[in-house]
Amino acid sequence: MIELFRQGGIIMYPLLFLSILALAVIIERIYYFLMIRDDLEEVMDKVESALKRDRVLEAMQIARRAKGPVAAVLAAAIAHKGESRHVLEDYVRKAGSEELYKLERGLPVLEMIVTISPLLGLLGTVLGIIESFNILGAMQGVSEPAVLSVGIAKALLTTATGLAIAIPVAVFHTYFNRRIDKFLLEMNKRSVDIVNLLAGRGES
Repeated sequence: MIELFRQGGIIMYPLLFLSILALAVIIERIYYFLMIRDDLEEVMDKVESALKRDRVLEAMQIARRAKGPVAAVLAAAIAHKGESRHVLEDYVRKAGSEELYKLERGLPVLEMIVTISPLLGLLGTVLGIIESFNILGAMQGVSEPAVLSVGIAKALLTTATGLAIAIPVAVFHTYFNRRIDKFLLEMNKRSVDIVNLLAGRGES
């Protein structure tokens, strides 16, 4: 493995850095998504029950204990109970934007790695082939294709490495985006529910 890394040349070093960076982001995102709840039906029922009994503090505690983007939006709305519908919607929108930023944190980095890794690999291959032809041209009287094929094989290591990094990172990037879409749908649904509940109680 170390020998293959050396054969790949200098381009292998930025590829190594990108692979470590991608792994760090993926691990952090997996941990984040494991820590937040995506099934809040029970939480929403408890919040509604507490609000109907005018136990605002209890409803707030329930939302905060649940953690996650949907719970944060619920807590933001509950914190401004008694405000008009327009004000409630504004606070919910702001809370949703903050939570969306947290959900998408690190994903632009993964997207960049998916794009750059194959390009760096291709660059390494081109540089390796140029070097192979230069060496072949300097070797007078050598016409065996084996000399050139060995050089090209070494040069293709960077392309293979770039693809080996980009493919799994692309899979995780797609998976995280699907999870985010699910949370966004849930946030939109619960935002409407909590605003209707609080605004309706305020009007009554």
